[in-house]
Amino acid sequence: MKSPFYVLSLVTALSFVPCAAQTISSSANASDGSASSIDATDTDRIVATIRGSNGIANVQGDRVELKDRAVYVNGHSFGAVPANCEIKYIVTKSARTLYVDGKPRTPPASAK
Repeated sequence: MKSPFYVLSLVTALSFVPCAAQTISSSANASDGSASSIDATDTDRIVATIRGSNGIANVQGDRVELKDRAVYVNGHSFGAVPANCEIKYIVTKSARTLYVDGKPRTPPASAK
């Protein structure tokens, strides 16, 4: 039997390993081919990606949702999108930017 000090040291060491870098992935609505993922491997830049026609990503307190051919951030519409597209939401220390098929997207004038 290992000493309690050895076990405690091992548990402590293993608990700090995931803090350095991690990639979190989850699929959403797999039946229609859609998927979402969050890449948090870089602590200065977090990227949430939604591909397909539906999906949700929660990142740094913001909820990005692709549904009914429109994209929303925290419930505010950022307009219509193509039937199958790629949504990226990039969070850095100084900005939060939404991209639709590689182009930056801002809310429509009426939603500001």
